Amino acid sequence: MKLRKLGSIFLISALVLTGCQSSNSGKGEAAKESEKELNVVSATVSATQVLDKLDANLLGIPTTKQELPEKYKGLPEVGQAMNPDLEIVASLEPDVFVMDNMFKENVEESMKEYDINTFYFDTSTYSAFLNSIKELGKETNKEEQAVKVIDELKDVEKEAVAKKGDKEPTVAIIFGGGENFMLATETSYLGDLAKTVGAKNIATDLDTKVESPYIQFSLEQILKQNPDYILRFAHGNIEETKKSFDDAFDKNPAYKELDAVKNNKVVDLDPSIFNVSANLQVKDAITTLGEIFYGK
Repeated sequence: MKLRKLGSIFLISALVLTGCQSSNSGKGEAAKESEKELNVVSATVSATQVLDKLDANLLGIPTTKQELPEKYKGLPEVGQAMNPDLEIVASLEPDVFVMDNMFKENVEESMKEYDINTFYFDTSTYSAFLNSIKELGKETNKEEQAVKVIDELKDVEKEAVAKKGDKEPTVAIIFGGGENFMLATETSYLGDLAKTVGAKNIATDLDTKVESPYIQFSLEQILKQNPDYILRFAHGNIEETKKSFDDAFDKNPAYKELDAVKNNKVVDLDPSIFNVSANLQVKDAITTLGEIFYGK
């Protein structure tokens, strides 16, 4: 009887031990899977810059005239952001394909033909950009690296507003292409940046819903709001638009009534730093806005 009891005890112990080993083995396999180095293809310059910081294994890059990280030069090009060549993308067999969310509708129909795990990178505002970095880190098993990139950007924010104090400068951000001018709202990239560094956008008082990134405006509305600063951003044909800005301000005496004009606080934003969508040059953009509003 004693031998039988001992045998039963040993059998139960062995089963428990085997079960624990199986369970631990399963956890180990799951851990290995989560740490796996994933192959990535990018069709957007902004995401490629971020993937460089995440130290991701890139198999393909966007076709662009913009400067890409040196280590990615020579990789297969997969076409421009708005219309990537999905056949090339599929042939590279990526674990993750990264596209700009702005062009999602362009490819949605074509994507049905391909079984590609696609991550849509949102650069429409600074806030969306930060969230996309976080989510891209999760998607590519580079969460720690993503947190580091975000923390660096947050540090730049803190430095930019270090001299802010109780100031809340008011600002009008005039966005222009040729002779067509609009106001950038808080839902635009530039508007979100101004908000990030503590400025109050007068467009919010003109359109309380603020659903559109850009809204039409009249000079009378600008005069009534009388912002402390006017930021001008030329898009498209930059030289032509800059000339249109200057002509409008010089030829219309009403502009001279604005405090921003009187106090020499009309600033043309540098297109090599600022853009209509986010990229890692946002560090320079935030620093520059901080210096404009609060001094160097």
